Amino acid sequence: MRPLVERRVGTSRREENPVVDNKTAKADVLQMIKTALESLDTETLVSCYADEFVFEGIPSNETVTNKEELRPYFQRLFSLPNVQFSNVLFFACEDKGAGEWVWSGTKPSSGVEYSVRGASLIKLRDGKISRETLYFDPRPALP
Repeated sequence: MRPLVERRVGTSRREENPVVDNKTAKADVLQMIKTALESLDTETLVSCYADEFVFEGIPSNETVTNKEELRPYFQRLFSLPNVQFSNVLFFACEDKGAGEWVWSGTKPSSGVEYSVRGASLIKLRDGKISRETLYFDPRPALP
C-alpha cells in the first residue's frame, strides 16, 4: 500500500453534484488520526469517526458504537501516566485503512515503563471512520 494523494473529480453519474474523490478524504482523516494520537487529542480523534461506527478492541473485548462512549475511552487512555503514541503510520487502499503504532507509558501500579506495538484496521466511509479494529498484545501494559 502507498500513502494517498488526491485530486478532485467531476460529477457522479447518479448525481449532478460535484463529488470529491474519496482518496483526499481518506488521506485527510488518516493524517488527522495520526496527529491526534501523537498529541493525545481526544476531541480531534473522536471527530474522525462517522456518526454510525464500530470501534472494537480485540484484546480488551471492548466494542464502542457511539461517540458518548468513545470520548471517555480515549480520555482514560490518554490520562495514563506518561502515555504517548509514537511511530504512528497509516495507509489507505480503496475504502480501508491500516495503521501501526507504539503505545507506551508507565504502569500506575508499579512505575515500570511499558511499550506496546499495535495495529488498527479501519473501514472508511465519506471521509470518516465507520469501523476500527485494534490488535495489540496488552501484557506489557498490565499491572
